[in-house]
Amino acid sequence: MITISNRLLLVLIVSFISTLGFSQNYSIKKVGELHLQSLATAVVRDYDPKRDIYLGFIDKGADGVELAIFDAEGEILVSINRRGEGPDEYQSSALTMGFASDGNIWVQTSMELLQYDLEFNLIHKKRFEPKVTTHIYSGPRAKFIPLTKADNPSFVVNMSNSSNLATSTYIPSEIQLVDYYDPAANEVKSTISLGSRNGFKGIENEEFPVNVNPIFAADPRLNNLYLTTALDNEITVYNPINWHVIQRIPVKHESFEPLDDIPIRESNLPTMPTMGNPGLFAQNKTLLVFGAGVVGLVYVRGESEASYELRKSTDKTYRFNDPEYHRLILFKDGVQLPGEHVVPSGIIEMPLTENRFLVKVNLGEEEPDYIPYEIWEVIKE
Repeated sequence: MITISNRLLLVLIVSFISTLGFSQNYSIKKVGELHLQSLATAVVRDYDPKRDIYLGFIDKGADGVELAIFDAEGEILVSINRRGEGPDEYQSSALTMGFASDGNIWVQTSMELLQYDLEFNLIHKKRFEPKVTTHIYSGPRAKFIPLTKADNPSFVVNMSNSSNLATSTYIPSEIQLVDYYDPAANEVKSTISLGSRNGFKGIENEEFPVNVNPIFAADPRLNNLYLTTALDNEITVYNPINWHVIQRIPVKHESFEPLDDIPIRESNLPTMPTMGNPGLFAQNKTLLVFGAGVVGLVYVRGESEASYELRKSTDKTYRFNDPEYHRLILFKDGVQLPGEHVVPSGIIEMPLTENRFLVKVNLGEEEPDYIPYEIWEVIKE
């Protein structure tokens, strides 16, 4: 028979073991390199660990954008321009791309979803009516996010960390963060109000001075959607079948002025955006979903107006491209781990596998004859 005191002892023991587990330190370190063998701008958007190949694009300027596959050494296995009006081509800008669960390739535009084989031969094409048409001047900006595993999947239509609005008036309760294609209804739907986020409760019906981008990533094993926003202190995990909340992960930044007071007000934003200056306040940037309950959040610290003016006068790189301002926060099983991490050599782009992630190297004044990336790993010490 378990007495009250025994039960209390059991609870204390479980709590101690849990606390002990999270007290262990995690660090990050460089474990490899990837050199894309291209003189033109080349970017990676997805990785297939089974075949050890990378999916991305090569931007050849006036000659167009080529969809590309690279091997583990960065050699180009295949590249081809699929923008056009032919039967295998797409007509508007490619927004996202990624490997399908069957090993083929998804490419998504504002109004089409195309599936290609590994030679970029078209398998099938699906058209849909968008809520907003987006045009970009290079290759796909983000990884394709399917919400179901099917030949005709549900998927996120808008891009992470990009605006999906066709308005300049920002009222949080009227802004939906996720646009997704519903194959059963054959239409694009929207869900998750910005007004429901912690920083906007109480001001959800007031006009907000800046646009707040959604930031999301998918768990490839469970297809759950992890979501936050550029100005947020929580990562929320959703079941995209019914959009029920599975988990709420609190976030505590070391330095994040917009969240010094809740709800967020204009006074929380040190410098308002103007033409050529998108605001100097801190912002969340990228979500990384690894395996085994490990999640990462990259945010960019704010800077003073004096620092910004000095940067501009000396032609120093914009802070969103400056590794010194980027911080990586790690979480394990929904609990934030101690400390924040800096990758001094470049910008964190995307997760790979086995707690590894890809970093695009900041070249500075160097001009190598390849596009340099680094592979880093989250390590439990």
